[in-house]
Amino acid sequence: MSDSIKKYEELLEEGRLNSTDTGTGLTYIYESPDGGKTVTRRPFLGDISDREVISKPLISEGDKKLAYNILTEYSEASIIEAARILQSGR
Repeated sequence: MSDSIKKYEELLEEGRLNSTDTGTGLTYIYESPDGGKTVTRRPFLGDISDREVISKPLISEGDKKLAYNILTEYSEASIIEAARILQSGR
């Protein structure tokens, strides 16, 4: 199964998209130009310029590298505490 199909099914399960918009009754085509990182949709038989982004990468590759560096440089306890602080907003 392709990454795009896996991502599509994941988004359906999470309730973040529907294959048919119940408000308009339109059926959509879901596409991913980058193997499932970004997902777009457009109306079935619609023009490609009608695409809208449904899901995009949550973090850039540069930020992923920085996060990995943090994981290798600091203790697990420090990282967990930092995450707790970020979650609480303090």
